[in-house]
Amino acid sequence: MSTRVQKSAILNENIDKVWNVLRNFDFPSKIFPVIESSVIEGDSTSTTVGAIRVLKWKTGETNKQRLLELSDLSHKIVYELIESEQTAEVTAYISTIKLIRITESNQTLLAWESEFSADVKKDLINFESKSVSLNLQDLQKFFSK
Repeated sequence: MSTRVQKSAILNENIDKVWNVLRNFDFPSKIFPVIESSVIEGDSTSTTVGAIRVLKWKTGETNKQRLLELSDLSHKIVYELIESEQTAEVTAYISTIKLIRITESNQTLLAWESEFSADVKKDLINFESKSVSLNLQDLQKFFSK
């Protein structure tokens, strides 16, 4: 069984505009309708490696994620789950969002990958696969305004 979800989509916007939004670690509440809030803890900024964001879904679930990498050069962010209010169905996961410039059309390819610890269950992989697909649709809508 795979312990990874990989999805991608084309965004109808140039990479600089997309990156300007996604490089801020608190971006989820600005784009995804299922997220009620996305707040950076403490004195860190939304672009500080090591910053912790608290995500609260409209369903009431919350979790904390730590920014592990932010690269303006490669247009990439990497973050990990560090805490979940409700019992997490997996010990750990790391997600990567990477943007690639499509020079021919001035669009952006967004690749989203989540890697889970070996204790992940098939149901969670399926759920995350659907969730990332919905997130990509929301991103396409956001950047087509």
